[in-house]
Amino acid sequence: MAQQPFDPFRPQWSRQTPPQPQQLPNPLSPPPAAPPPRAPPAPGAGRRRFGASLLIALALTGGAIGGGAAGSAVTAGWLAAASPNAPAITAQPIAAPGGAATVAGAVFSQVNPAVVRVIVAGGTGNGLTPTGSGSGVVVDASGLILTNNHVVEGARAVNVRFSTGASREARVLGSDRGADLAVLQVDLPANTPVAALGDSDAVQVGETAIAIGSPFGLDQTVTQGIISAVDREWQPGDGRLRRDLIQTDAPINPGNSGGPLLNAAGEVIGINTMIESPVRGSVGVGFAVPINTAKRLLPQLQSGARLEPVWLGITGQELDATIARDQGLAIQEGILVTGAIAGGPAALAGVRGGQGAGQRIPRGGDVLRAIDGAPVRTLADLADRLTGRRPGDTVTLTIWRDGQDRQLPVTLAAWPAGQP
Repeated sequence: MAQQPFDPFRPQWSRQTPPQPQQLPNPLSPPPAAPPPRAPPAPGAGRRRFGASLLIALALTGGAIGGGAAGSAVTAGWLAAASPNAPAITAQPIAAPGGAATVAGAVFSQVNPAVVRVIVAGGTGNGLTPTGSGSGVVVDASGLILTNNHVVEGARAVNVRFSTGASREARVLGSDRGADLAVLQVDLPANTPVAALGDSDAVQVGETAIAIGSPFGLDQTVTQGIISAVDREWQPGDGRLRRDLIQTDAPINPGNSGGPLLNAAGEVIGINTMIESPVRGSVGVGFAVPINTAKRLLPQLQSGARLEPVWLGITGQELDATIARDQGLAIQEGILVTGAIAGGPAALAGVRGGQGAGQRIPRGGDVLRAIDGAPVRTLADLADRLTGRRPGDTVTLTIWRDGQDRQLPVTLAAWPAGQP
């Protein structure tokens, strides 16, 4: 949980780390102009493709490698579910004849009581030290709260604060490091509402996006923008390829992590996770985990799953005719292995990377052509072939070497912490 040195050119998690500024009143700014009516995106709009050499020591959602007790990342004791009659928020389209700010204001009034600030603490022995904070959203009347895994990862104690000022200890039930999601359990204060979950598959580029959270420790902050892209592929600074993200220009800053991204009807369409910025703040490129991903994982996380991303341990480049010619290859499709990370699963199985330090595309590496017989032509194919695999699973790689295909069994590992 130690704070990492700030790199101005590295994508930033939107979790707030101490020291935190004093909370100040946040007067509303003048209403912005109303956005144009939403329109369906062009086919394939919003998906980022990678053409240059890319680190693909892939992290994808695998299965539980631990369950039940939350271990060192939770507070002691089970907090019994309360408020079984907690009111649910029923999302309805909100008319905004007076401008877009009316929509944001109405959504804020409707959903803010279901949004919490998540405060985490670490330390050794009997001492606890605040180490950071983020946001979360109540998704079930039994006291379930969705947030980001990176907000609570490694915490010894977790506390949540509601818009009423009420504070509760929280237990981390389950987490998914690959999807960056975690589920907390709290004793809900009376009359705490439950946020309505939308359908992220129906989200369209250009529609209204509203974020609620605690950026820089400023609780109950609402920001508004649009959906900038859907199905976004993005590679943050840790080297893991993230897929199917929602991109928004609604301002998201440190402390917004784990909070809801909402549509104009007040439905949660995503869980805010990170920003891309050359400074420690929003420049209009933020990302959220689609809520349908969270809904799919919720039963496992609620039951105590600890899901880990799997690691193959290669760097690579998608082949095309130009690269194949430069490499002297008779094939033009697959992933050219530019490097096999020492001690990684692929290297231990005998996969060879290219040679030539300092070259943009090292020469002589294997070409990955299939996994368990399923063709791999692109990085997206590679991610698809490993989706759902668990650390410890064995897959068979088909690689091209010395003019012929070879079969190499590889035992996948969990993504090592801090491994780029």
